[in-house]
Amino acid sequence: MKKNTILTGVLAMAALCGGSAMAQNFNNGDLIIALGNDTPGNSDSSHKDLLVDLGSISQFQFTTVPAGTVYTYNLSSALTSAFSSSTVGSSIYWAVMGVNDPTASGYQTSVSQNGANTIWSSLARFNPSVKTTTPLVSGNNDSQGLAVGDIQTIINLNNPGQASPGQITSLATINGGSASTVNVQQGGFTETIGSDGNLSGDFSESLLNTGVGTSDLYQSNPGNAEINSQIYLGNIALSSAGVLTVTTVPEPSTLAMVAGGFLSLFAIRRFKNRNA
Repeated sequence: MKKNTILTGVLAMAALCGGSAMAQNFNNGDLIIALGNDTPGNSDSSHKDLLVDLGSISQFQFTTVPAGTVYTYNLSSALTSAFSSSTVGSSIYWAVMGVNDPTASGYQTSVSQNGANTIWSSLARFNPSVKTTTPLVSGNNDSQGLAVGDIQTIINLNNPGQASPGQITSLATINGGSASTVNVQQGGFTETIGSDGNLSGDFSESLLNTGVGTSDLYQSNPGNAEINSQIYLGNIALSSAGVLTVTTVPEPSTLAMVAGGFLSLFAIRRFKNRNA
């Protein structure tokens, strides 16, 4: 009974957090998923890109939500608008990314980060059931700044109402919400991501996944490229029907810290009870 109560509480919080996340257009400090259907790095104008706003980055961090929080996004109608099909096939490639630049408008103070050049990005799993090995950061602060600039370029090319080409979608509700605010034009994600999916060499890993699959979400703190300076935030799954699911899952070290905290509280309570 107690386990069911805890699970119900987590799911209820997920619905509340997700519902508030959807009712907005893109802002600095939001996480996006970008999808394309042409060869990555192609610079011609024959393709279209689709960007979907997933909400504030803070809603995927453990300072804001508990582990096990689940966000569900139905991208089917947005995929139809962009690519004339709601089905995710092998020709669709995608990446999740975000930045929260304090020097740009809309900076979100609720996002926990190590500096202006912190990056949030996806890393594809070879086996959908097995978490990726935590990758290295892009490099030093200046080097990672180049990748931040690339992500800002992708986002800025795809803002609704701007003269620059692109398409961005905001989902109004969680769990089956339909796409809205769609501006169908040629996109800039395909060019900027580069042929290797690593922002034309400005990032140390490929952000891209292809077709149906699962990626992991990482927060890359700026630092030396030889230091593992990533925070694992969870996994991202895209189904053939165009349903995207993001689940927050902390690193094992974080789980150990939480478990240690609970054990400490238990020990203190037991000690007090024995001496009462």
